[in-house]
Amino acid sequence: MGCTQSKHEDEISVTERVMGGRRGIDKSERIHSRSEKEKLAAKRAKALAQASVENNDTDETPPKLTETGHLVAEEVAKRIKGSVESKETIVGDVKSGNDEDLIHIRYAALTQRGYYPDDPHKENQDDYFICGSKFGAGDGDAFFAVFDGHGDRGHDCARFAKNRLPPILAAKIKKQRAALNAKKIKAMTENKEQKPANAFHPSNWPYLDEKQYEDFCRQAHIQCNNEMHDDKNIKDFLSGTTAISVGFHAGRMTVSNVGDSRAVLGYRVGGDDLQGTPAEEEKKEISSEGDIEFVDATGVKYESGSIIAIPLSDDQTPYRKDERIRLEKAGARILTIDQLEGRKPIKDVEGLNLGVDIDTDGDMPRVYLKEHNYPGTAFSRSLGDAVAEGVGVNGEPELLTKKVTKGDEILVIASDGVFEFLTNQRMIDICAECEDPLHACTKLLEASYEQWLNYELRTDDITVIVLFLKSGKADDVAEVTRILNLSQKKPSMPLKTMASSSTHQLQT
Repeated sequence: MGCTQSKHEDEISVTERVMGGRRGIDKSERIHSRSEKEKLAAKRAKALAQASVENNDTDETPPKLTETGHLVAEEVAKRIKGSVESKETIVGDVKSGNDEDLIHIRYAALTQRGYYPDDPHKENQDDYFICGSKFGAGDGDAFFAVFDGHGDRGHDCARFAKNRLPPILAAKIKKQRAALNAKKIKAMTENKEQKPANAFHPSNWPYLDEKQYEDFCRQAHIQCNNEMHDDKNIKDFLSGTTAISVGFHAGRMTVSNVGDSRAVLGYRVGGDDLQGTPAEEEKKEISSEGDIEFVDATGVKYESGSIIAIPLSDDQTPYRKDERIRLEKAGARILTIDQLEGRKPIKDVEGLNLGVDIDTDGDMPRVYLKEHNYPGTAFSRSLGDAVAEGVGVNGEPELLTKKVTKGDEILVIASDGVFEFLTNQRMIDICAECEDPLHACTKLLEASYEQWLNYELRTDDITVIVLFLKSGKADDVAEVTRILNLSQKKPSMPLKTMASSSTHQLQT
């Protein structure tokens, strides 16, 4: 038999289908009573309305402004979305059975749509992703990421990266861990060893080592970038997105960075001797105060009990000499707008230690084609940006992996809307004064928004994820010092990377 369409389409909203010999007719294709159809129609309408709200957080009503041209508090509040409360999770080596191998995490996230006077209804081009547990089939795995889109279709690029990068990485991790487990079981069978109960269950799969996890992070970013180029619905010719993420696996955190978003660790010196939340520790009298714990590459001494900001990513911009050299070898011109328009002489760009210094001038160096005055990107790597990729602006991430230890108390993952006018240390200080991650997110939004109003007529999109960490692992002061010194050496030292050519040439 064929398909029959109801004659009363205004009364019956589903196709009634009867097929000879067909088994397992889908629930949505079954004949419904009138009341069932009304409930189904209402359910669908509600789902469509919710999807419309999620994909369209703007309306055409002119925003209310103060006499100085800024948004009133009510309008600012309407532009904020995200967590309604802090959440908790446990990651780390959950198979070991040792408490010191577990990492207790409380986390929250907020995003605030920016305001552009000449385009007051511009979409929020930031996005974020959170998987608090079982990322890649691992009970002790989690993944957190922030994406900052740019260009006319930046919001599409950020959303694409959010929807594709995490599942690509999760699939690679799951496949490799399953393969390692199969290999282990095969060896046990050949050796006639007793296999554990539920030997094939993901909870018994071996962990990846540091190199394997980093390799999959690199491959996932490159694959996501290539898929974005190939997707006809994503116009990434002159649009793209940054991507900053932190993956937790086997007691380690791996930071992957593409672009100029940022991950910053709040590390408490002498953390082995201290316990409690960051805010609680600030209230305690530290008996060892005044003792020097370690000295960084610049000679700065850090006292026990202090919380210091340690950048886990290095902004990929033309301010970095190593990135300028790489881009110029690929055929790019590096110029500020004043240099491009002839108001200043063309010379080598002066470096700026972003995260410590604030660029209040606003005329940052940008990336241009050799024969054309575009695209003008202020970053040296991104996902998307097909034109800029031709002169070296590729999607290969820089990577950094660190074991999570007692001193690691705060982790901030944010778009540049947060730290455009806030230093790394100021961000960590704000978080350290808060009792929970959602409070910290709120305070960071308020502080960064206030600074935007001090320097600009517009405000950028602002997105932040804050994690409060608690680990039983002993600190490795030498490793912490090494990571801190990476960001303080001049010229800026690149983190782990594989190549300097087009991303399409890096596909694995």
